[in-house]
Amino acid sequence: MTSAQAFEQTTKHFREQTVTQLIKLLVAIIPNYDETFWNVDTELFGAIAEFDSMALVTLIGEIEESFDIDLDDDDISAENFASVASLTELVLEHS
Repeated sequence: MTSAQAFEQTTKHFREQTVTQLIKLLVAIIPNYDETFWNVDTELFGAIAEFDSMALVTLIGEIEESFDIDLDDDDISAENFASVASLTELVLEHS
């Protein structure tokens, strides 16, 4: 395995772990949906009624704590919270 392949495999694994952890947070914050509902393509902001301002604030705090990152005000946008995929990218950018 080349170093590029090893890097790609590590990056893929880290991305999958991030998605899994975000889904666990979402299940805890929005318990109306079980883990089978959630996947990387699940839309959030504007698509799920329960994903309101309180859920958003809670999720931001949980993300910062769970991933040991600090999100800036500029990070809090409909685009970044549009789906599990966009949220994953946000977390990975700050990790």
